[in-house]
Amino acid sequence: MIFSKNSYRHWLAIAYMAIFLGLEFLVVTSNSWLLNSDFGIQSTIEPMVNSTYTAIFTVISFIGSPPVTIIITLILAFWLFSKNKKVESIWTACTLMGGNVIAFLVKISVKRPRPVNKVIPDSGYSFPSGHVFGTTLLVLFVIYMVLPYFKNQETQFFLGTVAISWLIIMIFARLYLRGHFASDTVGSVILAGAWWEVAQLLYLKFYERTAELITHIPILRKDFDK
Repeated sequence: MIFSKNSYRHWLAIAYMAIFLGLEFLVVTSNSWLLNSDFGIQSTIEPMVNSTYTAIFTVISFIGSPPVTIIITLILAFWLFSKNKKVESIWTACTLMGGNVIAFLVKISVKRPRPVNKVIPDSGYSFPSGHVFGTTLLVLFVIYMVLPYFKNQETQFFLGTVAISWLIIMIFARLYLRGHFASDTVGSVILAGAWWEVAQLLYLKFYERTAELITHIPILRKDFDK
């Protein structure tokens, strides 16, 4: 098992969700403090806009788009499957898909318009950011499921730093391109954190049952190691 039982995990999930719902309330009610903060951050970034940065952040935004993130995560799931981590492989795919559904449902329920004067065209609603949500989950997958395969602590630290730095760059890219407000990206990270904690609880609850089910499927049973 990749996660150990933790009596505080459900409280973390509740705390994350409470913070997210508080932020969502501020968004829905068009809270003046939140709007001023969002517009202030936009105004700070706006002078940086030029063709070179736009090209760079457009590529970064594409790499972090939900379809690409899904492909990368599914590759990770297949890699875990090849390592005999079949339950973890299934859990990874389900966590990503379930998370994307949740983020999408929040987005269409809040219906927050995207910022005006976007640097590149973008459609859909703004809160939360699908790019940042998916990237946050991907970074968590890498930290908790890939890094343990590297025994050298310096290598783990380096790769973890790269992963977190990528998330920060993705957040900035979305703000630079004016695809989202700052509060959209913050909300995405918090929502991803809440779902991550819930997904771990589901993993711990259903691990044994899923492992038992796998042993009854011939194509999955081979060399299965609990």
